[in-house]
Amino acid sequence: MRSIAGFMARTMGLPRLSWIAAGAAGVLVGVAFTLSPTSVWFGLVMLAVLAWAQRGLGPRERRWVVGLLGAALVTRLAALAAVFVLADHSRDPFAVLFIDERLMISRSMWLLNVALGNELAPDDRIGWYGNYGRSGLQDILAYWQLWFGPAPHGARLISVAMWLAGAVILHRTARRSFGPLPALGAFAVVLFMPTLFVWSVSVLKEAPMFFLTAVAIGSAMALARAPRWSERVVGVILLIVAVAVISSIRKTALFVTLGGLSFAAVGCTVTRRAWVCAVALVLAVGVGSWAVRQPAAQDLIMRQLRSAAIYHVVNVSVEGYSYKVLDEEYYDPNYNHGRDFSNLTPEQAARFVVRGFVHFLTAPLPWTAISRSALAFLPQQMAWYILVMLAAVGAAAGFRRDRAFTWLLLGNALVGSVTIALFGGNEGTFVRIRDSVVVVIVWLSALGGSVMLEWYVRRFSRGAQHAHSR
Repeated sequence: MRSIAGFMARTMGLPRLSWIAAGAAGVLVGVAFTLSPTSVWFGLVMLAVLAWAQRGLGPRERRWVVGLLGAALVTRLAALAAVFVLADHSRDPFAVLFIDERLMISRSMWLLNVALGNELAPDDRIGWYGNYGRSGLQDILAYWQLWFGPAPHGARLISVAMWLAGAVILHRTARRSFGPLPALGAFAVVLFMPTLFVWSVSVLKEAPMFFLTAVAIGSAMALARAPRWSERVVGVILLIVAVAVISSIRKTALFVTLGGLSFAAVGCTVTRRAWVCAVALVLAVGVGSWAVRQPAAQDLIMRQLRSAAIYHVVNVSVEGYSYKVLDEEYYDPNYNHGRDFSNLTPEQAARFVVRGFVHFLTAPLPWTAISRSALAFLPQQMAWYILVMLAAVGAAAGFRRDRAFTWLLLGNALVGSVTIALFGGNEGTFVRIRDSVVVVIVWLSALGGSVMLEWYVRRFSRGAQHAHSR
């Protein structure tokens, strides 16, 4: 190698040490790619994300963004290393943090084997043909492993890459809309909030959902304010791809994404002028009051609420800590489990909706903690209450700074909260899915916190100046 380096140094004019270092780096990358192609691709993607995250930032802001992103990357890699080292590999072929991860990774491996023409074991066939837990994420993981080789452990790196990329997309979008300070605050919360940290290193639906939601919001904003038609075309393409893929990850995701975009489009349209907003409000109240009195509309609403009630009762029966928001009679185990809830009255449905939304905002209540894990969750629950209150302030301020981005965040959060409030029934799953709303409203919460901080600083400065003048 020294002779080769010497020859290159004589012909190219570069120091011999540089050629030796480059050759050693190439050998190491080659070995790493042979052992784990996913790890090498992950490193390349992270370099690109890191470079993009600091693009156009000033020196001080760049240090903060790079520091937060670097710390997020290092802590996640340390967590993944701990999961791998502490796992009992004699019992399990790959370590999992949650039971759902095992099914997610196993299904991707089964799909890979089917694509390669390999036979499945009898037990695997039973799991393969079942409908429980099917998701487009399994297809993504299977295709990745088809191209780069089996990677049951590397699947976590894919989740980390998607989470960090999604955080950077929303940070750059929020920075342009709300300013550097709110964007940086929300960026830190998305990267280091405890449950969000866990979802980002797990092979679950949360990481791809967050990434695709970020792509959809960022693409919609690019479509709304891009100066050139070519950029708008790219925004349309990315938006269509994000919506198409996200619909395969989770069944309700298409409704949430399209509903949020539609909500934002209507909101932006009617709030352009005060008189348009007033006319739209009067029409909405009048037409809405007339519509809900129509038998066809009442029947449609009740069918949807009965369907939600059925899903809720099914989720209550899932193993774990459950919660109830229907009248007690509907949880009777002797009740017909092939039910259509045809006897659910409008009054009962109204109570179901109100209790569902109250639970969404307040649960799990601090005094209902019955285990150590529930007690450990209390600090984050307090943080959730603060985020909700700050989000109300941030929404009011957001309409003055960037109405389109504010409506996009509100639309996604409100439509998502409807789905979560009415269809859940298990506390653990509820908290996990509610975090899909947290990663959206936290950008409004950060703006609200920034506005309140600025107000306090101005008031303190005026008070100090007044005291000094006296």
